[in-house]
Amino acid sequence: MTTLPIADARSMLSKLVEEASTTHERFEITRNGRRSAVLLAADDYDAMRETIAVLSDTKLLQAHQEGRAAIEADDYLDAEQLASVMHDAGRLPQ
Repeated sequence: MTTLPIADARSMLSKLVEEASTTHERFEITRNGRRSAVLLAADDYDAMRETIAVLSDTKLLQAHQEGRAAIEADDYLDAEQLASVMHDAGRLPQ
């Protein structure tokens, strides 16, 4: 993460936004030498919000952990096996 004063960020804002969007660089902006804001790509911001939402949902987090445990125990179906099971259950056309 690059740190720069607000005056520098202001004069280079267009360039910083472009760099954040294309390289996912994050910029810490200071005011009077103190951390004041962070500039990051919109996609990175959305990903952070989604991660927070998942981690805040105890049922979803538990399901995720159970899924990871199943994978580690080789207790899962590959795509072909899943298609076969769904077909047998009448959920997929022949």
